[in-house]
Amino acid sequence: PAAAAPAAAAPTTAPAPAAPAASGVPATDGPAVEVVAAEPQPEAAGPVAEPEPAEDLVSTGSIPRWLVALFIIVPVFAIAYALFLPNGPNCGDGGRLAVDPVTGLAVNCDGSEYGVEVIDFFSIGEDTYASCTSCHGASGGGSGNFPAFTEGALLATFPTGQCSSQVEWIGLGTRGWPDATYGDTEKTVGGSGAVMPSFGGVLTDIELQAVAFYERVTFGNEDFETAFTDCGLDLLEEELAELAAGG
Repeated sequence: PAAAAPAAAAPTTAPAPAAPAASGVPATDGPAVEVVAAEPQPEAAGPVAEPEPAEDLVSTGSIPRWLVALFIIVPVFAIAYALFLPNGPNCGDGGRLAVDPVTGLAVNCDGSEYGVEVIDFFSIGEDTYASCTSCHGASGGGSGNFPAFTEGALLATFPTGQCSSQVEWIGLGTRGWPDATYGDTEKTVGGSGAVMPSFGGVLTDIELQAVAFYERVTFGNEDFETAFTDCGLDLLEEELAELAAGG
């Protein structure tokens, strides 16, 4: 008998590929799972603020630079102060006063009472004498027919005890002087041909006394305290102090 023909192969159908899993989740056997996509979150309104930079710190990350600089400057200043001012600031520096060794009270740098204005009559006289240099010379040596103050000439004309006469002569001048002679040597008024200007309307009373005081000490070599009293500056100083105190 004829051999039986091989049975025709039943057509095969390839299984349908599984649908890709939603949202990248692999497909699994079993009941279907519904995947819900997350809703997108709304963006924050406006730009995102940048974080503020941290304070400038040294490499240690803990001490500010200005504080480190302060740690350096203060010791250097203290060392310099100790080297240059070992006894503290001098009198007059930063308002520093002196201390009277007897009373222990604070006084001015010249030893005068604190709070009482001290007038430097010598400096006033020196400044005032600048108006006299053209005739009497910067060093009191005289010029032309104008007399010199040096070599005892000044105190010979107006000796100790006659500063007031010298002040009067400076104030009145040649044309205002009431007598034919002036001074202890009885010098002829205008006899040398030189005319002494009148400074009475130009200088104040204080300036007249101060310039005579300056001339007597600087060119006449009169003792400072003697000239000061002789020219009446001690009394003037008391009067000014009373005025300043409201007396």
